[in-house]
Amino acid sequence: MNKDKIVLFDWGGVVESHEANFRELKEAKVRVIRHFTNALNADEILDRWVYRLADGRNIGSVNNLDDLKMWVKELGNKMDVEIPFEEFKKQYEIENDNITYYKAVVDFAHSLKNKCKIGILSNLVYFDRVRIDKHYDLSKFDKVYLSFEIGLRKPDEKIFEYVTNDLGIDPQNILFIDDEEYNILAAKKMGWQTCQASGYELDEMKKAVEEFLR
Repeated sequence: MNKDKIVLFDWGGVVESHEANFRELKEAKVRVIRHFTNALNADEILDRWVYRLADGRNIGSVNNLDDLKMWVKELGNKMDVEIPFEEFKKQYEIENDNITYYKAVVDFAHSLKNKCKIGILSNLVYFDRVRIDKHYDLSKFDKVYLSFEIGLRKPDEKIFEYVTNDLGIDPQNILFIDDEEYNILAAKKMGWQTCQASGYELDEMKKAVEEFLR
């Protein structure tokens, strides 16, 4: 095992399917809100759904329970319905658990465990952790960097600095797999090696990892 190298995987688009213009993600949001009200059509729900608190912070970088409860309350206000926090959390986890994910990518990531270190670097919200732990088995990864837990989000260069410093290795010994170009460009600025690929491009990931580990 090469302990001096690590492959970092994104989640959305790399493991979880984001094909068809995020169709499944949108449908999950609609189903969550429909649990509380049928007064809005799908377009109205999606138009009113926001991932920001009143002060402008993205909940993808928030891990404070009071802030999360405030966001759910604000979301309910936008939907013109009262949404109890625990019930929202339950429904969010249930509905998003139905989103397609690439099990072959998960299996590939786990297969690297004896060859190098493996990790996750992803923009996620507090409510996503149960799902990705179920699908990804976070215990198998050497490092897990989730935006809501560290208060930083890609493509902010600060999150790449944070990860680089935490790993304490040469940036060239980090391979980052992500589907978004702006995240790839930010990683390259830090000196990381990169692979831009979506979950259905597993062969591209395998090729990049093989070259990285030579």
